[in-house]
Amino acid sequence: MSNETASMREIQHNRQLIMQALNKNTTNFSNYSKISESLKEGNLKLTLNPMTDEFLFQDNKNNTVCINPTKGTLNEKPINELLLKADVDNKADKEYVDDAIAKEEERANNAYATKEHTHPELADKTYVDNKMSSEVTRAENEYSKKTHIHYINQIPSLKETLETKADKTHTHFISDITNLQETLNRKSDVGHTHTIANITNLQETLNRKSDVGHTHTSSEITDLNVSLENKADKTYVNEIYQSLIGTKNIETIVGDFSVNEENKYFR
Repeated sequence: MSNETASMREIQHNRQLIMQALNKNTTNFSNYSKISESLKEGNLKLTLNPMTDEFLFQDNKNNTVCINPTKGTLNEKPINELLLKADVDNKADKEYVDDAIAKEEERANNAYATKEHTHPELADKTYVDNKMSSEVTRAENEYSKKTHIHYINQIPSLKETLETKADKTHTHFISDITNLQETLNRKSDVGHTHTIANITNLQETLNRKSDVGHTHTSSEITDLNVSLENKADKTYVNEIYQSLIGTKNIETIVGDFSVNEENKYFR
């Protein structure tokens, strides 16, 4: 990159900085991003010559820009001329503009429809209105309204069918129903009762049954006394266990024996 190219780029991006230098105003370089960042990162060095009032900018590739506010020069060239040249170079010439406009017109023509364009595939308002009107008429002729009604004679066979049905609240006499009376005659009245005599053989069957809660004496049970005489009594059994085991804590259950000796049970 030549010194002049670097100078032009610095001018284009830092016009306000240069104008402040020319006016000998105090310049705070931290307000201007490009030079400020370069200065902070060490990529750009700034030197002030108090003898000549020159500002010397030097990047890490030794490209140098020298501004002399007193003479109004940048690298010994008048800054006003450089600024004017930069403004002119920044403008587009007529040929470039005409070519850009032509390309944009072509793009717009391809991308957008003109004001007068039409769509032959779409129906116009008159066609749609006529079509809707005919469709409404067809629907009215073919379909019933939501709240429509029919008379009985308008529905085939409805009257004949209704005549075969009974009224909703109709009733019948017993005589109107075939064999109903004969069937009822074979049934008992609701809540009816019977005496013992009304039920065949009931008395004879009851005579063979014992009364509820009845009891028997020993003599009334065949051979019961004989069987009891063959059994040992409770006291006798306790005496046998006491003599054999020698314990006073004997629990005896009729028909079963339980001996408790030092928390041990024998059954």
